[in-house]
Amino acid sequence: MPRIARYVVALIFCFTLLGVAVYAFDARGLSSAASAWQAGMYEARILNTRQQGLDIRGEVPEILEDFGPAYEALNMEIEQAIDTLAEGTRRIRARSVSFDYEIYYTNEVVSIVISATARAVTDRTSVLSINFNPRTGNLVTLTQAMGGLDITPLAEGKIADMIRLDPATYYAAFTAPPTGQAFYLTDTLLVLLFDEFQLSSIPGATSSIRFVRDNIMQVTISRDDYRISPDRYAIRMMPVRRTLIGLGYEVGPWCPINRETPISLHGREIIVLREGENNYQLNGVLQRTLEAPPTLFNGHLYVPISFFDQILRLTAFTINAQDSISFISYLAPPASRNESVGAAPVPPPMQPSMR
Repeated sequence: MPRIARYVVALIFCFTLLGVAVYAFDARGLSSAASAWQAGMYEARILNTRQQGLDIRGEVPEILEDFGPAYEALNMEIEQAIDTLAEGTRRIRARSVSFDYEIYYTNEVVSIVISATARAVTDRTSVLSINFNPRTGNLVTLTQAMGGLDITPLAEGKIADMIRLDPATYYAAFTAPPTGQAFYLTDTLLVLLFDEFQLSSIPGATSSIRFVRDNIMQVTISRDDYRISPDRYAIRMMPVRRTLIGLGYEVGPWCPINRETPISLHGREIIVLREGENNYQLNGVLQRTLEAPPTLFNGHLYVPISFFDQILRLTAFTINAQDSISFISYLAPPASRNESVGAAPVPPPMQPSMR
């Protein structure tokens, strides 16, 4: 083949490869753009009907085909939520029900929160959420939305605090698992939503629990990093410094004179652990004794595992099959009632709701 012909073939080949690369780049860009949640992927659907003696009004979202193959399945989930909420209003003999919705989103989760206000002898609002991956449309649970982190113990702890601080308002026996509740995520918040009267018999009482996501901390301690007490009780003794620093606390230096270590949170000292003293205090208030006092071993201070859920508020742990222990803690400053809970069935969005 003549040299000029070889050059021409080579040029054609190069331009072909360049065209393929540009097309692939554009395709990736289109795919990436299509995978992000956008306002044009849904529209409001007006409800104005009467079914089985119940007037149904308001509006709900309808996912458009532009979202992708999962749009029909998501619309079925929305329809099922409407039916579930409407059936609940019939059980209280409501005359009418009004629907509304909000949409919250992050890069990982889209949360459609649907509320239904029933008009009966006593008006009440119920709420459900549909949470899904914005790229695939697959539904996600609360634990999946939190990257595998089970925040159930923290939510139960917040509810217990609410009941303890105001037992006249909230149901003392409330034990419903918070992970079964409606929820939504923003880039900064996790909010659990409750039906009106689910936590309290008083109209307008708490119907949401909020967590600042950056204040949810987790650390895992392997079996090799904690001790088992040598007595017959075989108590799991946890390394103070490693565990508490992993949970976001500040651990001061060991004082050999007083044989103690101060523990601080957000720069404020909250606990002083003294070797051999089984009188655990929090913010200067005696809490209780535990299975064992703080114990020094090979230059490290250890406390019984019960210290973390019985002395530290909103801290819990789980033990896996390999005997590793995962701790989870919520490190918000001392919670005012407004910080930890909300009074609206669907709290206002912390970022644009795309409506």
